[in-house]
Amino acid sequence: MKPAAHPELTAPRRLSAEDRREQIMQAAARLFTERGFEAVGMADIASALGISRPTVYTYFASTEIILEALLAEKLEHLPERLTPLLQSEKPLAFSKIFLALLQEADLLKLLGCGGGPLFRTQRRAFLKAIEERLRLQEKAEASASPHGQKRPATLLPIVLNLLSGMAYEQLTRDDLDGTELAAQLEQFIVGGIAALGQPGPGDLQRS
Repeated sequence: MKPAAHPELTAPRRLSAEDRREQIMQAAARLFTERGFEAVGMADIASALGISRPTVYTYFASTEIILEALLAEKLEHLPERLTPLLQSEKPLAFSKIFLALLQEADLLKLLGCGGGPLFRTQRRAFLKAIEERLRLQEKAEASASPHGQKRPATLLPIVLNLLSGMAYEQLTRDDLDGTELAAQLEQFIVGGIAALGQPGPGDLQRS
């Protein structure tokens, strides 16, 4: 009868192709956000995982392909993730939108880790998904008062750019408190809308 092998002496479990692919993506995401996308090469990812560079190339042809896969994965179900966070208040407070954005920390950090056309395209896709979710929510309210005043359609994208930018700042700095910043942003945006003659957040989203 053979003695039982000690767990520490057994060979490590070989990862499935799916698990290895996910491992590479997660390691790449960590390196991208820590060092910046342009500073990370395939060799860095391989080194971080203790595997060979050809192994990484087996799954991805370049760091750009890895980034595309990461962003596609995180953007795919964004509207569904936002729905429970953005559906309770009518009109929805800007501070709540900001706090919902903070829940997308991994995605925001990825979107902020580099420049170039790919990042610009994906940032637009991110903001567009949030904008569409907000407009869908407000459409039901607008149907209850169809003669409500229309607002400039450009204001909501501008506000979302501000909120997402400040969310990224909060996530990458140690000197900002998310709750306090949310309240300050609410006051700032509502005050700005009032200065432009806009009644409030609900009308802004209804534009």
